[in-house]
This record gives sequence, structure tokens and C-alpha cells, in this order.
Amino acid sequence: MKKNHRLLIAFSSALALLLALNGCASDDAAPAGPHVRATPEQVMNRCLNTVATQGFGTPTESTLSSWQWKRYVSCKLGGNMWMSQKKVPPDGDALVSIRLASDGSIVSVKLLHSSGNDDLDDAVARAIDAASPLPPAPLALHLSRVDLHFQTARVNPAFLQGGMPAIGGTNAGGGIHDETHWRIKNCNIVGGVGACD
Repeated sequence: MKKNHRLLIAFSSALALLLALNGCASDDAAPAGPHVRATPEQVMNRCLNTVATQGFGTPTESTLSSWQWKRYVSCKLGGNMWMSQKKVPPDGDALVSIRLASDGSIVSVKLLHSSGNDDLDDAVARAIDAASPLPPAPLALHLSRVDLHFQTARVNPAFLQGGMPAIGGTNAGGGIHDETHWRIKNCNIVGGVGACD
């Protein structure tokens, strides 16, 4: 009996659309201005600061606790999501399965359920590619597979105000919401048939 651990990430509805509402009319990064895309390194630094425990120093990718790793991966993937505002579907839902090596490198990515919108599916694939490699998952999580659930959502433009650069390319301090709902599933797979608790 092969024991497979997987982690289901149901991204809150804000990830895809919040990034699309960054005001950019094209998929091209602007060289300057309020809608400049953050580099993967800027996203990484922002996300590490986001998961830092108050009163302690900023963690590194190799020192993340289990809860920090979960929030960090959500933030890093969300911060690398890019899509033209004009191409965002009103309703979209993509489910992607990622197999991870113990060092955090991505072994495979499989689209389990298309959003029905090629642009959104492509944006999800680009975000995963830009966020790679992920940091090694803490041993306490016992996982080798992560299922990512990306959903679109409507955002109140009043929430997006000027301020410090936010991940996702906006200069609106609340430009992305990286809250994630996590559920760890322990799965046993025998002969291709699996049962999860």
C-alpha cells in the first residue's frame, strides 16, 4: 500500500481577480508607474515579511514553519498571478495539482479542472512557473502533492487605495488577499484507487 499525502489548497476567491483588477489593460509589464509588476524576488521578500512572526526576524524560505509555509506559498503564487483586466472571466475556477520533490522543486503540474477560460488557465500556469521552485515543505506537513484551487472574484474598487506597493502589481496596500483555506488529506492509494480521510 502506497501512502500518499496531499495538501488541498482552496485559494480564496480573490487571487485571480484581485490581480486582474490592477488596472493594467495589457499583459505587458509597464516600465514605471503605479502598475509595475513586482519581480519574483520582490514577491518573495514581500511574502516572507507577510508571514514573519511579530517580535522575531523575517524568516527565510528554509526556516518557515508549517503555517508560515502554507501562507507563504499562497502569497508567492498569488503575487505572481498576472492577467489583463479585460480578459478576466466573471466566474472562473481552475484546479491544478502540483507534485513536489522534497527540495521544493516542482516535479509535475496537472490541470485537473479548467476554468473554461484559456487566459485564466494560462495565468495560473505562469504564476506557478514564476513561483518555482517553492521552498521545501516542512516535514511536519508530510506532503508530496498540493492541489491549488484558483477562483475569480469581484473586488470593491474602494478597497484599492494608494499606498505601499502590494503584491500583484498594484500600488494599493490591500491589492491582494492571500488568505487560504487549507485542509491536509492523508491518502492511501492501492492499485490506482485512493481513499482519503
